[in-house]
Amino acid sequence: MPSLSALTATVTARLARLWGQTAEILPGAALALILAIAAHRLIAELIPVVSGLLIAVLAGIVLRSLGWVPFWGERGLEWAAKTLLRAGIVLLGLQLALGDLLSLGWEILVVVVLTVGVTFFGMLALGRMLGAPRGMTTLLATGTAICGASAVAAAAAAIDRGDGRDDDGAPVQSSAAAAVAVVTLYGTLALLVLPPLGVLLGLGEEQMGVWIGASVHEVGQVVAAGGVVGAVALATATLVKLARVVLLAPMVAGISLGRRRRRAGSAGQREGSRPPLIPLFVLGFLAMMTLRSVTDLPASTLDFAADVTTMLLTTAMVGVGASVDLRRLLREGGPALLLGAGGTVLAVGTGLGSVLLLVG
Repeated sequence: MPSLSALTATVTARLARLWGQTAEILPGAALALILAIAAHRLIAELIPVVSGLLIAVLAGIVLRSLGWVPFWGERGLEWAAKTLLRAGIVLLGLQLALGDLLSLGWEILVVVVLTVGVTFFGMLALGRMLGAPRGMTTLLATGTAICGASAVAAAAAAIDRGDGRDDDGAPVQSSAAAAVAVVTLYGTLALLVLPPLGVLLGLGEEQMGVWIGASVHEVGQVVAAGGVVGAVALATATLVKLARVVLLAPMVAGISLGRRRRRAGSAGQREGSRPPLIPLFVLGFLAMMTLRSVTDLPASTLDFAADVTTMLLTTAMVGVGASVDLRRLLREGGPALLLGAGGTVLAVGTGLGSVLLLVG
């Protein structure tokens, strides 16, 4: 049994390491938080049609591209891009109650599954046609089909081989930042175009709500677009969007399983090096969704959790953006921009067709 002095020395050493890590992370995390507050509380509220997540990503990209990332901020920005983003995804589960989603009816659930499936697999095929990197294609397909930045983060964890790179050797964080920027950009365009287009097509409020919820990328963008149409469209669009978010866990599990199968015959692949089939933060997301479904949480608690989730994700987006050099993105981002445009057309077109067919 270790002596008291040995235990004291061990605890002291661990506390010293923890303090050192905190001191290394805190300045960059504080920088990301300040920019996130500016993006969400100032700019996005003044210009509600522009996503705060997009502003945060762009702020990070500007910092990196202009060489303004201070040496003391590197570690904290990297930490925000990974840890805070995963924490935000976990809390996102509190916005989902299975009972509410099942109340939508089978027709609307079919619209959701059909739109997500066609968008995801269609983008994988389109990515191969365009010669886009496999990792980037997977990230863009997941973000477009499910829920933008949160889905990109979950997919990034699934394709990371353990050293920050995907199976093709591309840096995952850089690909994720580019994917977030592209998905958020086209989601913003969709939220501007769909409401007036729905009016021209003569769609009712419920139909427009289902179309918006099934087609627009980010949750915030869906809320903005639905709110422009009306209260019925807003409520319907939000529920339909959350039904898409529920598919995040099985999609990430499928990506992880596919990656395992591709690597099964690779030389030097060790059994112990396999990543978990479902990342822990996705399991946390499912746990929060279960908690919301089986308990009656106060509205004030849910509102507070939603605010915290938004700030966590926005702060993380600054860190994600800071991993991208704009010059490189512009030089190599052509396939990503084309793929994002194609995926948005797939989502919007499939959503509209299935709504006209199934939702009266």
